[in-house]
This record gives sequence, C-alpha cells and structure tokens, in this order.
Amino acid sequence: MPQKTTPTPKAIDQAIRKNLTRLRKPGVLAVRPGYEIAKHQLTGKSAIVATVHTKRTGLPKNEMLPNTIGSIPVDVREATGHQRLRAHDPAAAALVQAYGRPEDKEPSWPFEREMPSGQLLEDPQSMKPQALAQLTAQQPATKRALGAHATKQPIQYVPAANAPLVPISTTTTITAHVSPDAGLATLEAFLAGTQKSLIVGMYDFTSGRILRTFESVVVGSKTLQMVLDNPAPNPTRDQTDTQTVQELDGSIGNRAKIVRALVRSDTFVSAWMFPYAYHIKVIVRDDTALWLSSGNLNNSNQPDLASPPHTEDRDWHVIVEDEKLAKIFAAYLNQDFASARQYQVLQPSNVAAAVSDANAKLAAEANPPPAQSVRATMASLVPAKVFKNISVKITPLLTPDTLQGDAAKGQYITNILQLIASAQKTLYIQLQYIEASTGTGDYDALLRAIAERVAAGVDVRLIESLQYGEKWAEKMKSTGVDLTANISLQPDVHNKGFVVDSRAVVVSSQNFSPAGIRENRDAGVIIESEEIAKYFGPIFISDWNQKAKPFAPKAAAQQPKRNARAKNAPGK
Repeated sequence: MPQKTTPTPKAIDQAIRKNLTRLRKPGVLAVRPGYEIAKHQLTGKSAIVATVHTKRTGLPKNEMLPNTIGSIPVDVREATGHQRLRAHDPAAAALVQAYGRPEDKEPSWPFEREMPSGQLLEDPQSMKPQALAQLTAQQPATKRALGAHATKQPIQYVPAANAPLVPISTTTTITAHVSPDAGLATLEAFLAGTQKSLIVGMYDFTSGRILRTFESVVVGSKTLQMVLDNPAPNPTRDQTDTQTVQELDGSIGNRAKIVRALVRSDTFVSAWMFPYAYHIKVIVRDDTALWLSSGNLNNSNQPDLASPPHTEDRDWHVIVEDEKLAKIFAAYLNQDFASARQYQVLQPSNVAAAVSDANAKLAAEANPPPAQSVRATMASLVPAKVFKNISVKITPLLTPDTLQGDAAKGQYITNILQLIASAQKTLYIQLQYIEASTGTGDYDALLRAIAERVAAGVDVRLIESLQYGEKWAEKMKSTGVDLTANISLQPDVHNKGFVVDSRAVVVSSQNFSPAGIRENRDAGVIIESEEIAKYFGPIFISDWNQKAKPFAPKAAAQQPKRNARAKNAPGK
C-alpha cells in the first residue's frame, strides 16, 4: 500500500488560497501552513493553522471553521497579545517588537496570510503595511520612536582589558540553588554579607522586596554600581526599572552609580553596543564573591514564597566565593559601566510616551495567565546546598566576547560547542526557548551539535518553557535542524542550564537564539564538578518527569491520530 506523502507548505498554501471563502470567518486574524498541535503536543500532521482573536464555543454553523480542508486538518489557535495588536494597530505592534523583550519575538512564517484579505502578511498590498504607514503618519510620536530606534548610533563593543576568559582551576566555596525553591532567600543572604561594594549587571530589576534589601544593605560607606537595561515592564513587577533607579538614587545618594545599558531599544542612551538586550544577571560582592543566575531581580524569577506571584519561574543560580573569578566578572561590568556612562541621556518624553503607550496596548490584548498548578509544599522544596572547599574547574562565559586572539570565534559558542561534543552518555538542557534554525552560521552549528549527540545515541533531553518554547518548537519542525523529538515543554521555565554526563554544569543567562549566543550581553559559567552536577541533575530529572510534557510524543510521531475535538470555529 503506497505511503501517504506529507503536503508541503506550498501545497498547503495552495489549499488555503483555493478555500479562502471557507476560512473567512468572524474573528479569524491569519492563516498559514504549519503543524497540528493538540493540548500543546504535536500530532504529527501538517495542518492549516488558523489564528483567531478569541476561542469561543456555541457558534452558529455559518461562523464555524471547517475541521479539515481536503485531507488537511484545520488547527485553530487563539491569538497572542501581539497577534491581536498587530491586526488592529500594526504601528503599536511594530513599536512593541522594536522595544520589546527578546522572548516576545514572534517567528516569521512563510505563506502566512492576513484575513479577511487573504494577502501574504508582508505583501506590500496587504492591509498591514498600508495600515502601518497610515497610522505612523497620523501618530508623530510613534513615528519618532520607530525612527529613533532605526537611526540610533551603533558603537563598537569594548571588552575588559587584562581579564582573559579562560578556565580557572580553584578550590572554593559554591552555593548551588534554584528558584522558586530557594532563590530569593539565598540571594538575600548573599546581599546581606556585603562589606564594601556591590557591582551589578542586570536586565530587569522590578522586585520591591529585593529593592528594599539593597537599600538596607548599601548603608554607611558601602557603594553600589549598576548597569541596568530598560525592558518592557515585567507582568509581576512591583515597580518599573526606572522607578527602581529613582528609588536607589534617592535612598543611597551619591554612593549609587547607576547607568542604563547600551541597548538599541533603551530610550535612556544615545548609542547602542548590544542590539537587543543587556541580558546579564550578575552581582559581584566586595570583589571576592560572585552571584550568577539565569534569573533577574524580579518577582517571577526570585519569587517570595510567602506571597508568591502568579508566575514562579524555574531558574538556576550559583554563588562562587572565588576572588579571581569575581574580579574577572567585575572587570567586564566595570567596562560596561565606563562604556555606557558617556552616552546617558534624559529620556526623551515623546519617545518614552509612545513606547509606554504601545506596551499598555499590548498588555490590554494579552491573554490572562494560565491557572497556577498546585504549588509545591514547603517540604518538597529543594534547599540551597553549600559546597565548601570544593575543587573545580570554572570557565567564565560572556557574550558578545570572542576568543582571545581569534575575533572570528565567539567565546560562549566555542566553549558550549566543545562541551556538547564531549557528552558521551547524557545531555540535559533546560531553556526558556530554542529558536529554530537560521540556515547558516554558528547558531545552526549549535543545533547541529545537539542533533549529532542524538544520532550518537546520547540521552539528549531538552526542556523549554511552554509559554515561549512552543511557537519555536513548531517552527523547528518545518525549518532546519529538527530536535522536536527530544523536547518537552514545562510551564514557567526561565532557566538556561545544562548538565552534561553528571560531571559538568552550565548556569547562565544565554538563551538559544542567534542574538543570545552572539550579540546580547549575557553571562554564564561552566562548572566541571561531579558534586555540583549531582545537585542540579536530579532537579532537571524531576522537572522532566513531573512537570514537563513531551512536545512530540513517540506514539503520535509513529502513527499520528487526530484527537477528537468539538466542531469549532474561532471557538474550536
């Protein structure tokens, strides 16, 4: 019996174009070729993906979308906030994408068509570019904000002098801990130990409790130096990053030296060194100890278990009490501070207002947070563990730095490729998201390196955030290196951690994206230690077994069966 061929995206697009009338239903925003996903899992079938404003039930028959067109399933997805905003206010959507968080970036899909026109989304004749041009002409502040982003001056990245990013063999004390279990309490204890100074590089600082801790710690003659990004407001914030800066300036005075990072989207600087984000999460205490994390100083990454937010993210953190390592990271933070200091400007009110207005519009379109799963009991929380006088090899990781003497090779990607290639038995990676292949370059080499470990029989397990990873996992299925058979999705993951062969651990802020491995300011460490691996490894396995769900179940991949679903439309 001849095997059925899988329709190509081009063939699916032909079916879409022939059946636009059947797909032109109230509430449908866009249609495209893709893959059917049921309950956040691939079924193995190519599909027509119809994005609807809101899923609804009880629709009259004439407003329902078909279950199939020919033999192709029609998979109905509820729109994200950005997709809703793009449909009715593309100028605000463009502003949000220009000034937004990296994780909120939307994949581009070949053959995606806007509805009801049926034109390709990026076609000059479609409604989107026409509406974008019309709205920006009518909104001078939006036009200025988009123009300011497009024309901001790029400057060359300056690394720290005399601080080589090479492995360090040392005997030291390391405190390993994770969020939500013990992140906040361990961080506060670290801050409380400050004797002289804190040097900080941070993407987001919007926790009121951590702000109060800083104010209580940096007293007397103690000093604070910080380079801070200015991302779109975190949904769990107590205050904005700007309010954090104002509060610290007011309470600590001239002992606080705070600058905004040289990021293209930051309205507080006149030039950019990092095109997308100052995404680092590092605190150096007294030039002798280092706190390094995948998590920011916000409520979702460092949740207060006595008053938890609606989102409690999985993040990994380490405190390394090693003067040599601390001084390396301090050197880079000091250089970032010196580079940024000369480009600080008063925030232009018209640009700031336009960005703030666009973010408010996006927030109004956002879906409500999913219902929180049953929280872990205090008895099941994993405590921090202090490893005293432990002998380890630690490799600092920084982007966008390059290898000493070879500017063509990224320092992070080179070390990570070597680490992945060294995996003989197990390779466990937990990330907020993994962008799909770009087609060329070192990012594709990273994904291929993981695929090669799969082919070599290594137990490769990849956990991604359900909220941010699913869109890229579907894209990965149709583009370039396909790792979907090894991916599981877990709610509320912000981590960027590895455990390799129960002998090495990565704790870092680098997401798997071209910008994350090359261009953003990010930081991490490779810690070669069986003891540290034995701490983080079981936490990963517990997440894999108890919290994550396979994105592409083997049974579905081998013999895809369409789940029974009620007839639907925008309400399927």
